[in-house]
Amino acid sequence: MGPIPEWRSIADNAQKALASKIPVAWRLPQHLLDTQKRDVSTVPELCGILTGEELKITRCDCTDILQNVHTGRWTAEQVCLAFCKRAAIAQQLVNCLTEICFNEALQLSRELDQSFKSTGKLRGPLHGLPISIKDHVNVAGLRSTLGYCCWADNIPDEDAVLVKALKDAGAIVFVKTTMPVTGMAIETISQLWGRTMNGFNRALVSGGSSGGEGALVGMYGSPLGIGTDIAGSIRVPCAFNGLYGIRPSTRRISYDGITSNVSGGRAIQAAIGPMCHSIRDTELICQIATAAKPWTHDPQVVQKEWIARPAIPQRLTIGLLKFDHVVMPHPPILRALDTAARKLKEQGHEVVEFEPYQHQRAWDIAYPLYYATGGKEMKALLDRTGEPWPKAAAKLSANPALREQSASELYALFAAQDDYRKEYLKHWDATAKLTSSGRPIDALLCPINPCASYLHDFLTWWGYATQWSLLDYPGVIIPVGFVDKTGDTKDMNYDPVNEIDKEHYELYDPELWHNAPISLQLVGKQFEDEHLLAVAAAVDKVLNGLKSEKAQE
Repeated sequence: MGPIPEWRSIADNAQKALASKIPVAWRLPQHLLDTQKRDVSTVPELCGILTGEELKITRCDCTDILQNVHTGRWTAEQVCLAFCKRAAIAQQLVNCLTEICFNEALQLSRELDQSFKSTGKLRGPLHGLPISIKDHVNVAGLRSTLGYCCWADNIPDEDAVLVKALKDAGAIVFVKTTMPVTGMAIETISQLWGRTMNGFNRALVSGGSSGGEGALVGMYGSPLGIGTDIAGSIRVPCAFNGLYGIRPSTRRISYDGITSNVSGGRAIQAAIGPMCHSIRDTELICQIATAAKPWTHDPQVVQKEWIARPAIPQRLTIGLLKFDHVVMPHPPILRALDTAARKLKEQGHEVVEFEPYQHQRAWDIAYPLYYATGGKEMKALLDRTGEPWPKAAAKLSANPALREQSASELYALFAAQDDYRKEYLKHWDATAKLTSSGRPIDALLCPINPCASYLHDFLTWWGYATQWSLLDYPGVIIPVGFVDKTGDTKDMNYDPVNEIDKEHYELYDPELWHNAPISLQLVGKQFEDEHLLAVAAAVDKVLNGLKSEKAQE
């Protein structure tokens, strides 16, 4: 047996140090840690660590939590303790955390309670709300590793602009969460922190790259997570874990203060946004982020005030895209789209078929832009400690199309993207010819991924997410149910249209996917984020009932 590789020693030490921060009283008995158990979503309710009141607290969305704290029914410490416990349970079951600061968070919650008691004043609109933050979003004093062993001790001394705004509003950062070393929308796995799993089915992925947030919030271990999205990295984990979330138009919310393996890209920019349990929480965070006037700290942010719940037509017109002509979605996704269309029509809304416009061409433009340097920064960071590529990322790195682009090649790609954006805008606006109102669709309902999650180490088709990143169209995720193995049977007559479509078709097994969350994506036009969220609230009300729509104060 040879010497322990440097990366392995770093990873072992980091994981042991993290595990030691979970109090003994919150550790699960061995029988609940059985690795053969797939669905662990009910373990927090059954393990006996959380009290009945704590279970009630952790099942609430942010808006309800804040109302209870701000009226004095719950204390900030009481809420923080409940989520610390539940996050500790989630970590043991799905491996979703990179930083644990329970003691510091509880101390801050006590200080907020004391201040509120003595002055009667709240710190801000998020006073007492525990929040989780994705690994590479900088929080002063906490590690930003991007999953690389060589960055295990990278500790920024300043908060990201959004994190500062949330803290100033009274939020309490109590954990940070895992992401893959690639920083892209594949599964969440790194040598440093290990593999993050899906709480509904640990044989399936939690999504990427904000998969730690997806897994944690999906297990109700945090009421609100902050993720980032350049190729589906907020939307996919939300979808796979039954959450709401938004990839806003870039430059609406500040992305400043992010640890990255490569920076300076302009063609496809990343966005940052909330991952949570309701549309109203999504709106709340966008409002607070914008109310902080981030453009005074970050010149990249557009100076545009947030308009809460703008007026929308009483009778919406929704486009329906079921197949991008590249990879056919699995039966549960198609069923969900059909059911959504039927329910919307029954409530008087108009649904029109939306023809995809050259989505393979969009991918052919986007892929080399994502990896314009050929991924050499990723390889260099891995090589520092001899760290190997994770399996799915290794498939990416082996793609012959992955190479460094010359300046002339990049200019050609930029021009192709500009042309495609203009053409797609015309294509979208041409839907006015299909609608009874004579105006374009209010939003587009479509898949976010061909699958309701997928197997570990599988390299999925990102096209349903990257399409809108290339165009910089905002996207909202709405959970709509779960896979049913009896109804979502495999279509034995389907003839795949290409090799990647065939690979996804052969992957589907209704028995394996049973009870996995199903979510849909609602897309709007660039910078029409508020309009999109207002439409999403109306659509959510139709699809999920009155429980989903409580008027935001």
